[in-house]
Amino acid sequence: MIELIVEPRAVKTWDEFLKENPPYSIALDGYVLGPTREDHKGPRLNINDHDEKTPGLSNISTSSQAWIRLKLGLYEIFKENNTPKANIYVNDCDQDSSLAVALLKNHNKYIGTEKESRIETLVNIENLLDITAGAYPFNPNSEMMEEIAWVFQPYGDLRIIKDIGTMNSSEMKKIIEKICERVEIYSLGKNGRIKLNTRYQVIYNGKGWKIIYELGESAKMKAFSDGIISFVSVRERDDKNLIYSVINIIPYTNLSAENFYQELNNREGISMLDNDKWEGNDFKGGSPRQKGSKIKPKELGKLIDALIR
Repeated sequence: MIELIVEPRAVKTWDEFLKENPPYSIALDGYVLGPTREDHKGPRLNINDHDEKTPGLSNISTSSQAWIRLKLGLYEIFKENNTPKANIYVNDCDQDSSLAVALLKNHNKYIGTEKESRIETLVNIENLLDITAGAYPFNPNSEMMEEIAWVFQPYGDLRIIKDIGTMNSSEMKKIIEKICERVEIYSLGKNGRIKLNTRYQVIYNGKGWKIIYELGESAKMKAFSDGIISFVSVRERDDKNLIYSVINIIPYTNLSAENFYQELNNREGISMLDNDKWEGNDFKGGSPRQKGSKIKPKELGKLIDALIR
């Protein structure tokens, strides 16, 4: 049996995961801190692409890692009485987490069938979008991207109109289940298509970089296509705290990724021992998932400018 457990914004260490989660547990996409690793005695597995110690563009998405492991016999290890068994833990309902869940839960529908090539296309595109935090410069008007946008529409629509940072477990689970349904429809070639919303507004001009306000779910893709290759994107939560994504800023600072995010945590008064903090790698990162950020865009802009060479 394969079970999905959604714990919004939960973050654990590997040691906590080993102690608190039962055998046959699989953590996805930041539910457990640190790199992908496994405990064969459990068995337990952490699949993660949010390891700040790995150069950003050297990572592959959680869903890509899940797909490769499935192809190489994951459920020959995660099985009981010759039946696949897994408790899948997620803390978000974003595209990468939801696709990984769809693959792990419905693996028997996709591997070794005529659907496999379409699934591999979906996984590969999502990988490029995920490792670039949605900024990979695909043509947003292409049929391919309109199909992919349709698959992930349940999350894409909510990301702009609703504060995902306050969603509960039941709400997130419904989004994941809707995406899982659309992945199956896509695999059959019966999917729909939707136009991508790529609107954004530049609200701060820094020293060779910008802060943009996201008006559409694909704003970061358009910004990169427009030649804005270093930027911070921002959205506002219902509680007025802010959600920031940092894209390709680190190479233009005097600091390592670790020290860059430490400076931002220091400004917020967040301990580096806190699991919910500013963090990222040399290409992408962002504000705390649970708390969000209290730093206003203009203040953040001045702070980052002070770090630029």
